[in-house]
Amino acid sequence: MAASSDAFKAALGRFCSGVTVIALRDADGNDHAMTASAFSSLSLDPPLVLVCVKKGGAMHDAMSTASGFSVNLLDATQESVSNRFAGWWEEGLSKWADLGLRRAPVSGGPWIDGALAWLDCTPHGALDGGDHTIFVGLVEGAEVSDTPRESLSPLLYFAGRYAKLGD
Repeated sequence: MAASSDAFKAALGRFCSGVTVIALRDADGNDHAMTASAFSSLSLDPPLVLVCVKKGGAMHDAMSTASGFSVNLLDATQESVSNRFAGWWEEGLSKWADLGLRRAPVSGGPWIDGALAWLDCTPHGALDGGDHTIFVGLVEGAEVSDTPRESLSPLLYFAGRYAKLGD
């Protein structure tokens, strides 16, 4: 018998994860994005990552037809960026208007200024994952911020809230 959804969610809440924003530009030139903690590296050779996207939403539909996507690995100072793409944003306001952006060279997905690192991905596959689809991306390019290593601080998610690294 499978674990109850409440017990499963409570247990996974004890697993610390980094916070990313997955973004893409669709064929019509519109940007789409979502905050994702269900993101992981998958393979070094070839370089693959995976992200889990809930079925039935706009981002799922966009990912299903996208020619690529970007991954923004968020810095500890970017809680507000995470929140806006997690759905906590004022209706009618552009989620993009006040953000500094660059375009990933291959996918054209938005790279958000201030992130710790950025990945540029093309579709490699998609797998059924219950109420989610597991999208696998081939990493076509990667960049890291010029922040000195000793000053790096990732945005983390743990036990239902944001967290930061301690010493």
